[in-house]
Amino acid sequence: LDREKEIQSFQPQEYWTITASFRPPGAPASGEAFEAKLHRFGGKKLDVKDEAKAREIVAQLSGVEFVVTEVTRKERRRNPAPPFTTSTLQQEASRRLGFSARRTMSVAQQLYEGLDIGDEGTVGLITYLRTDSTRVSAEAQAEALRFIEARFGKEYVPAKPHQYKSREGAQGAHEAIRPTSVLRRPEDLKPYLNRDQLRLYRLIWERFIASQMAPAVFDTLTVDIEGGGALFRATGSAVKFPGFMSVYIEGQDEETSEGSEGMLPPLEPGDRLQCLAIEPHQHFTQPPPRYTEAMLVKTLEELGIGRPSTYVQIIDTIQKRGYVTLKDKRFVPTELGKIIVDLLKEHFPDIVDVEFTAHMEEQLDRIEEGEVEWRQVVSEFYGPFARALEHARKEIEEVTLEDEVTDEVCEVCGRNMVIKWGRYGKFLACPGFPECKNTRPLLSEIGVDCPECGRPLVERRSRKGRVFYGCSGYPECGFSSWQRPIARRCPRCGGLMTRVDRKGKGSEHVCLDKACGYREAAPDDAGGDGEREPVNGAAQAGTRLGGPTRTAQS
Repeated sequence: LDREKEIQSFQPQEYWTITASFRPPGAPASGEAFEAKLHRFGGKKLDVKDEAKAREIVAQLSGVEFVVTEVTRKERRRNPAPPFTTSTLQQEASRRLGFSARRTMSVAQQLYEGLDIGDEGTVGLITYLRTDSTRVSAEAQAEALRFIEARFGKEYVPAKPHQYKSREGAQGAHEAIRPTSVLRRPEDLKPYLNRDQLRLYRLIWERFIASQMAPAVFDTLTVDIEGGGALFRATGSAVKFPGFMSVYIEGQDEETSEGSEGMLPPLEPGDRLQCLAIEPHQHFTQPPPRYTEAMLVKTLEELGIGRPSTYVQIIDTIQKRGYVTLKDKRFVPTELGKIIVDLLKEHFPDIVDVEFTAHMEEQLDRIEEGEVEWRQVVSEFYGPFARALEHARKEIEEVTLEDEVTDEVCEVCGRNMVIKWGRYGKFLACPGFPECKNTRPLLSEIGVDCPECGRPLVERRSRKGRVFYGCSGYPECGFSSWQRPIARRCPRCGGLMTRVDRKGKGSEHVCLDKACGYREAAPDDAGGDGEREPVNGAAQAGTRLGGPTRTAQS
């Protein structure tokens, strides 16, 4: 709820960047240019808030001669991520496999308990799955280093075996989550594991192998270009030695550009460059993102709330009790959740405080280790809590959520239908329940008309909760698309265009007709086409409803 309040109160701030395109000396007219961003202007760090100022700077730099003033070459090393703990496994399985925390732990339990893998019989494939330690036994590390040298070569073995530091309070007796033997390669186990088991085992195996490998090495280049009181800076990097990256690269909650830059052309101080263009670009600051499961688990761990064995239960509870819903794989608080949190903050401010929760976890650890007496801890907590609870019983009245009445009429009994919350969000229901049990999906129009019948397209959800877009005239019209249509028509064939969000590669506008194949880069501000958030996935042509899509809409 605190994050949602941050998002609702966020005020976007406009800012501008300026990018120049240069061609190195002696390069042919068709030679590849490179880009540099304006870093300083007039001796001050760039801070442009509006278009007028950006255009003014661009005008001042028109016709200016630019010279390379400094070239810095460095070698940068990147170390592998440590082997998995419970929380990092849940986070990475969410990012890379789309698994919920519960699904991750369920599949990991199967791998831990053991599976029949042919001649070896039933074998436990991974170590204990509820751990906050990154420690690896000497035997397992030695086996991994021998495997790495045999499989990849001696240069991939680190000069000194990696030792990873566990977070404070971690159970030192436990190991990190790793394969029981690195010699059981994922490809060898493919005939014996189902899809989920194989994918999660591969993730654990690759992460562990990578954690024992040599660092990756990058060649980086930074070039400063000056002219007309402006300092442009271009950066580039290239992989010199892949190291652990040849096996595994850790996922990120938010996209980063690390390692994505190409190398710049050969440049030396004093080189005079041809400036091809200088362009301003408008941007707006973005609110903090809503939590995904991976982000929430990471935050719980950082704040010291819960333990590896409780993260699944925490996430399940807030969903089952209707405090949050999932929208595009991110948690959105419901009205009930907002009311409950406000009441708890009003009557139990100390208990719902994050620091209290972390402190209580610490006290429980001290009890376990024999440092404090449990009766003392319970007494210090229960006295104030009992008084606060009694006060709350007297003050808090029964909480009811009023149903929102709509203009939609129930076709069964004629009453005005109301909006209710269900597992997949809001839906329309007849207020005459249980006499009348009629329900309908609550359709949200997206501002685009159906290309087949002209009726509005609406947002829908499949039985698994995945968002797709279909005609509001269903079942008479069965048009649907997994990708969000936009109001703009294809300039090549006149067909419907959709927005496709490609992770790490930006967004594109793609023609729905595969035979046409037209695509273009989407503008930064996607609001002009009647769009909202793009939906991840590959572009898909419109289809007649059938199979799972038909049952989802019905």
